[in-house]
Amino acid sequence: MLGKLLGARYQVIQVLGAGGFGETYIAEDRQRPGYPRCVVKRFRPTNQNTSFLTVARRLFYTEAETLEKLGRHDQIPRLLAYFEEEKEFYLVQEFIEGLSLNDELRAGKKQSEAYVFSLLEDVLGILSFVHNQGVIHRDIKPSNLIRRNSDGRLVLIDFGAVKSIETQMAGEPKDQMELTVGIGTQGYMPCEQLAGKPRFNSDIYAVGMIGIKALTGLQPLQLPNSPQTHEIVWQNHAQVSPSLAGVLDKMVRYHSSDRYQSASQVLEALGEISSPVPPTELPPEESNRLGKVRRLLVVTTGLAAVILLVFWVGKNLIPLSTNFNANFLLKTSNQSESAADRISFGTQSLTPWQINPYKQEGIDLIKSGAYEQAISALKNAIKVNRSDPETLIYLHNAQIGNARSYSIAVVVPLVTSPQSSLEMLRGVAQAQSEINAAGGINGIPLKVGIAHDDNQAKVAQSVAQELVKNADILGVVGHGISDTTLAAASVYEAGELVTISPISSAVQLSGFSGYIFRTMPSDRFTARALSNYMLTQLKKEKVVVFYNSASVYSKSLKDEFKNALFYAGKGKVLSEIDLARPDFNAKVSVDRAIEKGAEVILTVPSSDVADRALQVIHINRRRLSLLAGDGFYSEKTLEIGGEYAAGMVLAIPGNITGKQGEFFQNNGLKIWGGNVNWRTALAYDATKALVAAIGKNPTRKGVQRSLSAPNFIISGATGDVSFRATGDREAPVQLVIVTPKTPEKPENGYQFTPLK
Repeated sequence: MLGKLLGARYQVIQVLGAGGFGETYIAEDRQRPGYPRCVVKRFRPTNQNTSFLTVARRLFYTEAETLEKLGRHDQIPRLLAYFEEEKEFYLVQEFIEGLSLNDELRAGKKQSEAYVFSLLEDVLGILSFVHNQGVIHRDIKPSNLIRRNSDGRLVLIDFGAVKSIETQMAGEPKDQMELTVGIGTQGYMPCEQLAGKPRFNSDIYAVGMIGIKALTGLQPLQLPNSPQTHEIVWQNHAQVSPSLAGVLDKMVRYHSSDRYQSASQVLEALGEISSPVPPTELPPEESNRLGKVRRLLVVTTGLAAVILLVFWVGKNLIPLSTNFNANFLLKTSNQSESAADRISFGTQSLTPWQINPYKQEGIDLIKSGAYEQAISALKNAIKVNRSDPETLIYLHNAQIGNARSYSIAVVVPLVTSPQSSLEMLRGVAQAQSEINAAGGINGIPLKVGIAHDDNQAKVAQSVAQELVKNADILGVVGHGISDTTLAAASVYEAGELVTISPISSAVQLSGFSGYIFRTMPSDRFTARALSNYMLTQLKKEKVVVFYNSASVYSKSLKDEFKNALFYAGKGKVLSEIDLARPDFNAKVSVDRAIEKGAEVILTVPSSDVADRALQVIHINRRRLSLLAGDGFYSEKTLEIGGEYAAGMVLAIPGNITGKQGEFFQNNGLKIWGGNVNWRTALAYDATKALVAAIGKNPTRKGVQRSLSAPNFIISGATGDVSFRATGDREAPVQLVIVTPKTPEKPENGYQFTPLK
């Protein structure tokens, strides 16, 4: 295309981007003095039949008319021309001289509140105009905001006319197409947009995430979500006033109904925090334990006067309102680069989103050695939030105090994967509770340390080295994924420290080291269960696999599934589609799979590409049967997958539906106030196995020998636990299916139901 003259006027001089449906170029307008530059977008319909082109033409000209209206705003590129040439469609827009916001928001660089305040006002002003035209942008992100050289103002680009046409070009009724996955970019796209149902405040969510990125210096996908509320946890990574934090929090609420409903509402809220807020008279809190309460008013002035009301209780600051940034008051060290700071037996909280004043008080008392008072505070913390396993572990550790104990550690990716981490911690905490309630290990109580590794291989190695250095630690439960377990395995072997992984399934771990065990079955068993279900129950043989080439777990399960089909002597993988590819396109991938004659989709995503796998589920619209690995076993799958995930069958490790599982589940319900799942069960089994080995020989070498013994066997939540010479456990695999919670009212939501 370089050098080609389009529309007898626009000469292409540079390619800006390309995709499956079109390209974007920089061109020179050869009919204007000085040949000024412009941006040309080219749309190439994939189907050339007459009816398809008629629909494409109508959509194209409708989108062009919309862009013509939007271009009247000074901070939106003007539409210069649009035309059709050789059954292809072209848009010509004003070229904006400047740098994208990506250049300003470099990784690790934190911007000031003044910068963010200005950014929000600038972008929201544009957005207010756009929404008044009845248009949702759907792809607001730093690279689509250009800082114009001429005046320093931000310009919003790429309204995606071409991409919008793509989503409606399958020749299907419009009411169906509106349900497909929409345009957007991971991290800046809220759940309703991911589900193909964008609203005006979906754009507000994206702008809020840009503001948070500016304050934290972190990419949106690096920020965890609260497992309870699904809200973004970010304030512990930024120095931000409660007022601005409150506005940003409301902009990025998980549910669209909880967000601001218009850009003008956000601008109004920003205007309100630019002047001092009068002090609020609040009644003192009544509490027998806390005693006399005094009020403290802290006023900070700057761009926006900030008022923070807090109760001063002893040595603790307790926020009056949960709308305030509690992490501004409660110190956390989740992002510390020191491996030692990533490990705690009770002297720090590693779960910054679990805001609980009693818990923080208990932690401070443990630090000072006041264990009796710490026990009282932590018991009160459990009354506030009984589902927090960190609190329960610290309570048991406080009850031990300085007395003799046996110690183990559990390593989880608390910051990057909070939900699965808490599920594992509950298993460890539940086992610790039962063991200590029964008198400990031969009369000696069990103490548990918690560590986190961010699912990063190098961090996992550093944490492992720190654990090895602590001679009191006799075993480790962890890590959170196969990649980090493999990365740390050689460190544990060198330090002769046993680790039992509850959820690492990659076949590469089999026989890796005499010090590496796991209570989760190898991917080989999971793959066999899925392939057998496809061949014998679905009676289908042609499958496409969606996986992540950068994940050890995902590649392992994909390869084992192919092996299972090979040994079965039937079944064929038509194609393997990498979810991690930068040019991944869910619609194109699914359409091609159907064209090839696929009958089944198997998706085995790792957590970092789960959103793309969910796009596949939506695009498929239940046309092909769905199978999935355990990585898809989450509330997010049910909430976002919704009706399109119904009927999907997943293979998860462990079977907690038998008698042993029933006892474990009932006990878990009493402790946590809710049901427990397979991750909790397998972490429980790992802890029980370590404890049994410690009971036989409480030394590191003794633990390894005990676990490796041919006659080692204990009763766990998912059945008996014993290990092969490879460190593997031949555990059962449970198949579950996504079903409506109430068949007569599927709008009530979906659940995982065990298959008999």
